[in-house]
Amino acid sequence: MKEKVLILGAGYAGSVVANILAREFRNKIAKDELEITILDKSDININQGGFTFIPFELYTPEDITRPRKKLISPRVKAFYGNDGEVKTVDLQNKEITVKSDKRYTYDHLVIAMGCRADIDAVPGLAEDINTFYTSMEDAFKVRDLVKNINGGKVVVSVASMPIPCPGAPVKFTFMLESYLRNIKKNRDDVQLTLVWPMEPIGPPEFNKFVTGQLNEKNIEVIRNFPLANVDGAKKELTSKNGDKVNYDLLITVPPHKAPQVLIDSGLTDEKGWLSADKATLQYRGPAGNFDNVYVLGDLGPVEILKTGIGAHYQAIAVSQNLINDIYGNGIKTPYEGETGCPIVTEIETPNTMGKGYIATWRYGVPPAPFTTTKMGWFLYRMYYHIHWDISVKGMF
Repeated sequence: MKEKVLILGAGYAGSVVANILAREFRNKIAKDELEITILDKSDININQGGFTFIPFELYTPEDITRPRKKLISPRVKAFYGNDGEVKTVDLQNKEITVKSDKRYTYDHLVIAMGCRADIDAVPGLAEDINTFYTSMEDAFKVRDLVKNINGGKVVVSVASMPIPCPGAPVKFTFMLESYLRNIKKNRDDVQLTLVWPMEPIGPPEFNKFVTGQLNEKNIEVIRNFPLANVDGAKKELTSKNGDKVNYDLLITVPPHKAPQVLIDSGLTDEKGWLSADKATLQYRGPAGNFDNVYVLGDLGPVEILKTGIGAHYQAIAVSQNLINDIYGNGIKTPYEGETGCPIVTEIETPNTMGKGYIATWRYGVPPAPFTTTKMGWFLYRMYYHIHWDISVKGMF
């Protein structure tokens, strides 16, 4: 009988898995011994990491979007729209239902549907929400706000953890400071504040470097401020501890959670995420333990950092484990926690060079001391272009 691999989500992680499997099993697919199917509600892939750059006009929509038909191997059966938007997930019966009521069965399942903003989780936030995290349109709205900053207090607030790409709010704050200083040339008229929900900002060396840069750039940082309420009329934030912060312009990273369909299907844990073995990434949750179901990317357990770099290495590990599963050799390739967080401390302007760095680490091996450099800026900017033809296609 034909073996079936079903992938939910055609974002970064899901696309990498699909492309690696399509190359490895091209002969089995040609002989109709194996079928790889990928589902998603959209046929356009968006590199959401680019949303951080949109407010400063460093990338265009064309730079960070591609049609999925150009990214995913033609050996993979792909369904989008109503035939690709997942409605229910039944692990017991190995069956997925989509919006059109079409049903898909599988032998091996990969859940890589990403996570989503939960703006309503913070009372009042919806009334004064400016964020570059949620969509291209929202990132352009922040661009327009940034262009019109002429003074006052600008607060960048991270409501809670976990969020995808947890270093992005800090990167955005540094880029905003650089923009105000070198482009708008009104930095002295703006009080810039970063409001953070916990004490450390990343692992020790990352926190140490970021803290030094915040001090050097005269950016106020308020830690241990999990956001509880936003009063748009008073322009005031309140933390769960009762502390308050006022603002003139608020830019927020809202809380995030797993897709509602996974919550409704009873797959998420008490924290609202999909539990998985930290090494094998096999599903371990309230629906049971399923060795034929892999969880990767931003919807995974709280204990695994949600970054694009992490999603890439998770996809590599899951792909190899699926290859092993299909060949039946019993070998497990562990995900060793490989992840990373790009940081930018200066944007490139006619008067200044950009500075960046990509800090990396894995389980038990924290990042080493580092600093941002001009070369780091160029390498990071370059990555957004090679992403499409190398990374998403699982070429490394």
